[in-house]
Amino acid sequence: MLKILKHKYLFIFISGLLFSAPFIFPELNLLSFISGVPFFIILFDEIINKKKNKIIRHTFVFGMSFYLPVYVWFLRMYPMEQTGVTPFQSLLIVTAAWFGFSLLQTFVMLILPVGLKIFKNLNINNENSIKSIFFLPVLTSCLYVILEWVQSWFLSGLTWAKLSISQYKDLFFIQSISLFGTYFTSFIIIFINASIAVYFLNKHKNQKNNILILAVILLYFANSYFGYFRIMYYDYIDRTSERQQITAQIIQGNVSSYEKWEDSGGQNSLEIYSKLITQYNNENADICVLPETAIPYSITRGSSIYNALRSLASENNITIFTGIIYYDEETDKRYNALMAFDKNYDFVQPYGKRHLVPFGEYLPLEKIITKYIPFVENISLLDSVLTPGESSDIMNINGVNYGGLICFDSIFPELARKSVQDGADILLISTNDSWFRDSTAIEQHNAQAVLRAVENNRYVIRSANTGVSSFISNTGKILQQSDVLQREVLTGKVGIVKHKTVYTMCGDIILYLSLAFIVFCVYLGISKYIKQKLREKKS
Repeated sequence: MLKILKHKYLFIFISGLLFSAPFIFPELNLLSFISGVPFFIILFDEIINKKKNKIIRHTFVFGMSFYLPVYVWFLRMYPMEQTGVTPFQSLLIVTAAWFGFSLLQTFVMLILPVGLKIFKNLNINNENSIKSIFFLPVLTSCLYVILEWVQSWFLSGLTWAKLSISQYKDLFFIQSISLFGTYFTSFIIIFINASIAVYFLNKHKNQKNNILILAVILLYFANSYFGYFRIMYYDYIDRTSERQQITAQIIQGNVSSYEKWEDSGGQNSLEIYSKLITQYNNENADICVLPETAIPYSITRGSSIYNALRSLASENNITIFTGIIYYDEETDKRYNALMAFDKNYDFVQPYGKRHLVPFGEYLPLEKIITKYIPFVENISLLDSVLTPGESSDIMNINGVNYGGLICFDSIFPELARKSVQDGADILLISTNDSWFRDSTAIEQHNAQAVLRAVENNRYVIRSANTGVSSFISNTGKILQQSDVLQREVLTGKVGIVKHKTVYTMCGDIILYLSLAFIVFCVYLGISKYIKQKLREKKS
């Protein structure tokens, strides 16, 4: 057996660290395709050869060494000034979030070894099934897709560490998510790692094993070639057609969460954004997009702030999209909203954030937490309870349909997909990333916007309080990007695209196929078990 098996925990730990590296250093994206190999060699060796059962322990080590570096940005939220917690309480909160989310994700990852062990015991297709050339890599990939899906369930879901994020700079490779969704990227990455592991384990046992490496090479390059031709096609369309475009501005005021919620912070924010809109008005933009809660007031239709923003839009002959707390007097509900102010319209129904942030915008397990950890209740800077939005609320301005996403919304593919299904021509992301300061979370969050653009074939305009703000094309190319912790105004052309992708119309096809494959394997295993029992009974 390979020497790697002599120092299992060390190699698993290093494997997990390297697996996380592309999330922190995106230029190392190719590491994702080989860094999991040591872990899978050890895992498969124990399962196939019925060795001492440590697969749960080994997966736990791999999971924690992978997720802890990915989520290390939680520590950059310290000391959480202005939230009403002490430095010590803040340290407890950020440490608990960092370790807690990593632990939760790792527990879900245990689906992998448990699933592999179950199918080994089912003994599908005789004893050789688990050792067959493609069965184990495909099964492992399907289980990983399912575990990423399950990770989106808990505490409102946290899909931050999806493997697709690690590849966002490889535009050729990620274009296939326009067909099958982001789970397809995860499937390919795990399939390649698992196939290489099986190859090394069976290198001297099975002469047909070389076909695995051929399959890995073909899969990787076929996926990348599809991306190459898709990008070339849309580049050609952009050069040769007169696609309708708008001119858009992104206003990044560099006003942090802590500043804008101070007593005078609201008025200061309004003044800052009003001056920037007026100052850059000579660039003849059609719309300008402000960040999440850029104007930190709870406003109603017809209120003084509402009228002031309408006047500002009218004076500058521009449509203003701004994050704001919208109070609906008819329903007595408050929304973290993206609201449009346009001189040609009396009122445009605002978009309400559909996926609220746990602990920041609502408190999960409220009765338990307030009883045993009461200071956690102070984390939110909002005085009122927010209601999650219930629909995509497409905003039609001058014949263009804008779909809104606010901050946390943008990490959930189904929300952007629903907006495009409902008619969005352009996606607007209004976010507040000042909590992250200048940590790796800034780029990781922006990477999510790249994936939403490719999935749905839509241009994305992303405005962040303190950065990163960006213009992103329908093929995921970052056309412009601001610096972090700087006051900036970006101006750019944004194409209006009507064509819907396979993903937009059909959803996560690879997830459905993975679930179907698992169900089919269970059926085969149970059928074989029943037939075996019947034969034993007859004999």
